[in-house]
Amino acid sequence: MAYHNSKNQNPLAIIGAERSLLNRHYKFINCDIKSGVLYCYGSFQPTTESDVYTYRIKYKPFSSPVTTVTSHDIEYNDDIHMFPDNNSLCLYHKSDIVWNSTIHHLYDTIVPWTHEWFVFYELYKLCGKWLHPEVKHNNKKED
Repeated sequence: MAYHNSKNQNPLAIIGAERSLLNRHYKFINCDIKSGVLYCYGSFQPTTESDVYTYRIKYKPFSSPVTTVTSHDIEYNDDIHMFPDNNSLCLYHKSDIVWNSTIHHLYDTIVPWTHEWFVFYELYKLCGKWLHPEVKHNNKKED
């Protein structure tokens, strides 16, 4: 397991590298840097019959990226893998990955996983079940 060592990494260099990789691999994603945070805006249409979804990835170095849907008001539902506190997308489970900017990049993880989430969301709307392999978890706050 690789450990995250933020002492030897420049946050602005990390953001610049991530923006460069995204621009190289995804011409449709627009990136903006504000106050040391990278904001990436993209869109995806799972099928020709599907809605076009727009999303925002917010990435602050040394933190996990946060992806939110910006074009649709998708209500929190534990079945569709969202976080209840901010309706951001649950794209991976902490037992599978711990975000580390030295080995993970937005372009080859978060962006494709976001697009995959929209595919499974469309399937969920059709059949009422989340069909993607998953780690069962319940994000609902206990009363």
